[in-house]
Amino acid sequence: MKPWMKYSVLGLMVYLVFLLIQFPANQAYAVAKNYLDEQNVPVTLYEPNGTIWQGKATRLVYQGRSYNDVKWRLLPLDLLTGKLSLSLSFRNTDSFADAVVSRKIFGGLELANTRASMTAQEVLALAAIPAVQLGGRFDLNVASLALDQNRVSHLVGRLVWSDAESKFPQKLLMGDLFADMNTTDDGTIQVKLGDGGGPLELNGDLLVTPEGQYDFTSAMSAREGRQSALGRSLGFIARYDNQNKAIFTRSGNLSEFDFLIKGASGN
Repeated sequence: MKPWMKYSVLGLMVYLVFLLIQFPANQAYAVAKNYLDEQNVPVTLYEPNGTIWQGKATRLVYQGRSYNDVKWRLLPLDLLTGKLSLSLSFRNTDSFADAVVSRKIFGGLELANTRASMTAQEVLALAAIPAVQLGGRFDLNVASLALDQNRVSHLVGRLVWSDAESKFPQKLLMGDLFADMNTTDDGTIQVKLGDGGGPLELNGDLLVTPEGQYDFTSAMSAREGRQSALGRSLGFIARYDNQNKAIFTRSGNLSEFDFLIKGASGN
Protein backbone atom coordinates (compact mmCIF):
# COMPACT_ATOMS: atom_id res chain seq x y z
CA MET A 1 0.00 0.00 0.00
CA LYS A 2 1.32 3.41 -0.93
CA PRO A 3 2.15 5.81 1.93
CA TRP A 4 -0.59 8.25 1.00
CA MET A 5 -3.14 5.44 1.06
CA LYS A 6 -2.01 4.37 4.54
CA TYR A 7 -2.42 7.89 5.85
CA SER A 8 -5.80 8.15 4.16
CA VAL A 9 -7.02 4.94 5.82
CA LEU A 10 -5.66 6.08 9.18
CA GLY A 11 -7.34 9.46 8.78
CA LEU A 12 -10.63 7.80 7.90
CA MET A 13 -10.43 5.53 10.96
CA VAL A 14 -9.70 8.49 13.23
CA TYR A 15 -12.64 10.38 11.74
CA LEU A 16 -14.99 7.41 12.24
CA VAL A 17 -13.86 7.05 15.85
CA PHE A 18 -14.44 10.78 16.35
CA LEU A 19 -17.97 10.47 14.97
CA LEU A 20 -18.65 7.45 17.19
CA ILE A 21 -17.53 9.04 20.44
CA GLN A 22 -19.46 12.20 19.64
CA PHE A 23 -22.65 10.20 19.08
CA PRO A 24 -25.39 11.64 21.34
CA ALA A 25 -25.98 9.61 24.49
CA ASN A 26 -29.77 9.71 24.24
CA GLN A 27 -29.71 8.29 20.69
CA ALA A 28 -27.18 5.62 21.68
CA TYR A 29 -29.39 4.59 24.60
CA ALA A 30 -32.46 4.39 22.35
CA VAL A 31 -30.58 1.89 20.18
CA ALA A 32 -29.20 -0.03 23.15
CA LYS A 33 -32.58 -0.16 24.89
CA ASN A 34 -34.04 -2.37 22.16
CA TYR A 35 -31.20 -4.85 22.60
CA LEU A 36 -31.49 -4.78 26.41
CA ASP A 37 -35.22 -5.47 26.18
CA GLU A 38 -34.61 -8.40 23.82
CA GLN A 39 -32.10 -9.83 26.31
CA ASN A 40 -34.48 -9.25 29.25
CA VAL A 41 -31.96 -7.01 31.00
CA PRO A 42 -33.98 -4.88 33.48
CA VAL A 43 -32.10 -1.60 33.01
CA THR A 44 -33.69 1.80 32.41
CA LEU A 45 -31.75 5.05 32.00
CA TYR A 46 -33.54 8.36 32.57
CA GLU A 47 -32.68 11.61 30.80
CA PRO A 48 -29.30 10.60 29.34
CA ASN A 49 -27.41 13.52 27.84
CA GLY A 50 -23.94 14.26 26.58
CA THR A 51 -22.15 11.83 24.28
CA ILE A 52 -20.83 8.29 24.31
CA TRP A 53 -17.48 9.87 25.19
CA GLN A 54 -18.73 11.71 28.25
CA GLY A 55 -22.20 12.11 29.64
CA LYS A 56 -24.61 11.70 32.52
CA ALA A 57 -28.13 10.62 33.40
CA THR A 58 -30.39 11.68 36.21
CA ARG A 59 -31.19 8.11 37.20
CA LEU A 60 -30.53 4.48 36.36
CA VAL A 61 -32.97 1.80 37.51
CA TYR A 62 -31.86 -1.83 37.72
CA GLN A 63 -34.23 -4.49 39.05
CA GLY A 64 -36.37 -1.78 40.61
CA ARG A 65 -33.52 -0.08 42.48
CA SER A 66 -32.52 3.48 41.61
CA TYR A 67 -29.04 4.92 41.20
CA ASN A 68 -28.95 8.70 40.83
CA ASP A 69 -26.56 11.19 39.27
CA VAL A 70 -25.00 8.60 36.95
CA LYS A 71 -21.89 9.77 35.06
CA TRP A 72 -19.54 8.15 32.58
CA ARG A 73 -16.37 9.09 30.70
CA LEU A 74 -14.27 7.18 28.20
CA LEU A 75 -10.51 7.08 28.85
CA PRO A 76 -8.95 7.16 25.36
CA LEU A 77 -5.33 6.84 26.47
CA ASP A 78 -6.03 3.31 27.75
CA LEU A 79 -6.52 2.26 24.11
CA LEU A 80 -2.72 2.47 23.81
CA THR A 81 -2.47 -0.37 26.35
CA GLY A 82 -5.03 -2.54 24.57
CA LYS A 83 -8.01 -1.69 26.79
CA LEU A 84 -11.30 0.10 26.37
CA SER A 85 -11.84 1.89 29.68
CA LEU A 86 -14.83 3.72 31.09
CA SER A 87 -15.01 5.77 34.28
CA LEU A 88 -18.41 5.28 35.97
CA SER A 89 -20.05 6.75 39.06
CA PHE A 90 -23.36 7.24 40.82
CA ARG A 91 -24.47 9.16 43.91
CA ASN A 92 -27.47 8.38 46.09
CA THR A 93 -28.44 9.96 49.38
CA ASP A 94 -26.85 7.17 51.44
CA SER A 95 -24.65 5.35 48.92
CA PHE A 96 -22.18 5.96 46.11
CA ALA A 97 -19.80 4.17 43.77
CA ASP A 98 -16.85 5.19 41.58
CA ALA A 99 -15.04 2.76 39.31
CA VAL A 100 -12.90 2.46 36.20
CA VAL A 101 -14.11 -0.51 34.15
CA SER A 102 -11.89 -1.83 31.37
CA ARG A 103 -12.46 -4.42 28.69
CA LYS A 104 -9.26 -5.88 27.32
CA ILE A 105 -9.09 -6.26 23.54
CA PHE A 106 -8.09 -9.92 23.82
CA GLY A 107 -10.69 -10.71 26.47
CA GLY A 108 -10.99 -10.17 30.18
CA LEU A 109 -12.43 -7.48 32.43
CA GLU A 110 -10.65 -5.18 34.85
CA LEU A 111 -11.72 -2.85 37.65
CA ALA A 112 -9.45 -0.15 39.05
CA ASN A 113 -9.70 2.66 41.59
CA THR A 114 -13.07 1.33 42.73
CA ARG A 115 -14.78 2.85 45.76
CA ALA A 116 -18.28 2.04 46.90
CA SER A 117 -20.31 2.63 50.03
CA MET A 118 -23.74 1.24 50.91
CA THR A 119 -25.78 0.59 54.00
CA ALA A 120 -26.00 -3.01 55.16
CA GLN A 121 -29.71 -3.09 54.37
CA GLU A 122 -29.11 -1.96 50.80
CA VAL A 123 -26.47 -4.66 50.32
CA LEU A 124 -28.91 -7.29 51.61
CA ALA A 125 -31.60 -6.00 49.27
CA LEU A 126 -29.21 -6.27 46.28
CA ALA A 127 -28.37 -9.84 47.31
CA ALA A 128 -32.09 -10.62 47.75
CA ILE A 129 -31.67 -11.91 51.35
CA PRO A 130 -34.79 -10.54 53.09
CA ALA A 131 -34.67 -12.76 56.20
CA VAL A 132 -31.35 -11.34 57.47
CA GLN A 133 -31.37 -8.04 59.35
CA LEU A 134 -28.05 -6.21 59.64
CA GLY A 135 -26.99 -2.68 60.50
CA GLY A 136 -23.99 -0.55 59.69
CA ARG A 137 -22.31 0.38 56.43
CA PHE A 138 -20.14 -1.47 53.94
CA ASP A 139 -17.25 0.43 52.33
CA LEU A 140 -15.38 -1.24 49.47
CA ASN A 141 -12.04 -0.10 48.12
CA VAL A 142 -10.59 -2.14 45.25
CA ALA A 143 -7.26 -0.95 43.89
CA SER A 144 -7.31 -3.54 41.10
CA LEU A 145 -9.36 -6.54 40.01
CA ALA A 146 -8.89 -8.68 36.91
CA LEU A 147 -11.35 -11.27 35.58
CA ASP A 148 -10.28 -13.78 32.94
CA GLN A 149 -12.79 -16.36 31.69
CA ASN A 150 -15.10 -15.42 34.59
CA ARG A 151 -12.37 -16.14 37.15
CA VAL A 152 -10.57 -13.71 39.41
CA SER A 153 -6.93 -13.69 38.30
CA HIS A 154 -5.84 -10.65 40.33
CA LEU A 155 -7.31 -8.80 43.29
CA VAL A 156 -6.13 -6.15 45.73
CA GLY A 157 -8.72 -4.52 47.96
CA ARG A 158 -10.36 -4.03 51.33
CA LEU A 159 -13.95 -4.30 52.55
CA VAL A 160 -14.91 -2.58 55.80
CA TRP A 161 -18.13 -3.17 57.71
CA SER A 162 -18.45 -0.12 59.95
CA ASP A 163 -20.67 -0.19 63.06
CA ALA A 164 -21.46 -3.83 62.31
CA GLU A 165 -24.70 -4.93 63.89
CA SER A 166 -26.97 -7.95 63.84
CA LYS A 167 -30.61 -7.03 64.47
CA PHE A 168 -32.27 -10.46 64.53
CA PRO A 169 -33.07 -12.49 66.57
CA GLN A 170 -31.52 -9.94 68.94
CA LYS A 171 -29.54 -6.74 68.63
CA LEU A 172 -25.80 -7.44 68.76
CA LEU A 173 -23.18 -4.73 68.28
CA MET A 174 -19.88 -5.93 66.79
CA GLY A 175 -17.93 -2.75 65.99
CA ASP A 176 -15.83 -2.26 62.86
CA LEU A 177 -14.80 -5.36 60.91
CA PHE A 178 -12.62 -5.64 57.83
CA ALA A 179 -11.54 -8.04 55.10
CA ASP A 180 -8.24 -7.53 53.27
CA MET A 181 -8.20 -9.26 49.86
CA ASN A 182 -5.40 -10.28 47.51
CA THR A 183 -4.35 -13.11 45.20
CA THR A 184 -1.36 -15.43 44.98
CA ASP A 185 0.63 -16.22 41.84
CA ASP A 186 -1.52 -19.28 41.13
CA GLY A 187 -4.76 -17.26 41.29
CA THR A 188 -5.84 -18.30 44.80
CA ILE A 189 -7.80 -15.56 46.56
CA GLN A 190 -6.64 -14.79 50.09
CA VAL A 191 -8.89 -12.91 52.52
CA LYS A 192 -7.74 -11.86 55.98
CA LEU A 193 -10.49 -10.95 58.45
CA GLY A 194 -9.97 -8.69 61.43
CA ASP A 195 -11.55 -6.08 63.68
CA GLY A 196 -11.02 -2.50 64.77
CA GLY A 197 -11.07 -3.12 68.51
CA GLY A 198 -14.84 -3.10 69.05
CA PRO A 199 -17.09 -5.58 70.87
CA LEU A 200 -16.16 -8.49 68.56
CA GLU A 201 -12.60 -9.78 68.37
CA LEU A 202 -12.16 -11.45 65.00
CA ASN A 203 -9.28 -13.25 63.33
CA GLY A 204 -10.03 -15.23 60.20
CA ASP A 205 -8.63 -16.53 56.95
CA LEU A 206 -10.41 -17.47 53.74
CA LEU A 207 -8.72 -19.18 50.78
CA VAL A 208 -10.53 -19.66 47.45
CA THR A 209 -8.86 -21.58 44.63
CA PRO A 210 -9.43 -20.81 40.92
CA GLU A 211 -11.63 -23.94 40.82
CA GLY A 212 -13.93 -22.49 43.48
CA GLN A 213 -12.83 -24.62 46.43
CA TYR A 214 -12.75 -22.66 49.66
CA ASP A 215 -11.37 -23.11 53.17
CA PHE A 216 -12.47 -20.81 55.96
CA THR A 217 -11.18 -20.67 59.54
CA SER A 218 -11.92 -18.07 62.19
CA ALA A 219 -11.42 -17.42 65.88
CA MET A 220 -13.86 -15.04 67.57
CA SER A 221 -14.56 -13.74 71.04
CA ALA A 222 -16.61 -11.07 72.77
CA ARG A 223 -14.45 -8.50 74.51
CA GLU A 224 -17.12 -8.18 77.21
CA GLY A 225 -16.73 -11.88 77.99
CA ARG A 226 -18.12 -15.25 77.04
CA GLN A 227 -21.26 -14.73 79.12
CA SER A 228 -22.22 -11.48 77.39
CA ALA A 229 -25.03 -11.52 74.83
CA LEU A 230 -22.50 -11.50 72.00
CA GLY A 231 -20.37 -14.18 73.67
CA ARG A 232 -23.35 -16.50 74.13
CA SER A 233 -24.44 -15.95 70.53
CA LEU A 234 -20.99 -16.93 69.27
CA GLY A 235 -21.42 -20.22 71.10
CA PHE A 236 -24.43 -21.07 68.91
CA ILE A 237 -22.50 -20.76 65.65
CA ALA A 238 -19.01 -21.87 66.70
CA ARG A 239 -17.19 -24.10 69.20
CA TYR A 240 -15.33 -22.56 72.14
CA ASP A 241 -11.80 -23.82 72.79
CA ASN A 242 -9.86 -23.75 76.08
CA GLN A 243 -8.72 -20.18 75.28
CA ASN A 244 -12.34 -18.97 75.20
CA LYS A 245 -12.12 -18.43 71.45
CA ALA A 246 -15.13 -19.43 69.36
CA ILE A 247 -13.67 -21.47 66.50
CA PHE A 248 -15.55 -21.77 63.21
CA THR A 249 -14.27 -23.71 60.20
CA ARG A 250 -15.85 -24.61 56.90
CA SER A 251 -14.71 -25.99 53.55
CA GLY A 252 -16.54 -26.53 50.29
CA ASN A 253 -17.18 -25.09 46.86
CA LEU A 254 -18.54 -21.68 45.97
CA SER A 255 -21.27 -23.38 43.94
CA GLU A 256 -23.04 -23.82 47.29
CA PHE A 257 -23.79 -20.09 47.16
CA ASP A 258 -25.15 -19.96 43.62
CA PHE A 259 -28.55 -19.04 45.05
CA LEU A 260 -27.12 -15.72 46.23
CA ILE A 261 -25.80 -14.91 42.76
CA LYS A 262 -29.09 -15.87 41.15
CA GLY A 263 -30.99 -13.81 43.69
CA ALA A 264 -28.85 -10.75 43.09
CA SER A 265 -29.14 -11.07 39.32
CA GLY A 266 -32.88 -11.68 39.44
CA ASN A 267 -32.64 -15.07 37.67
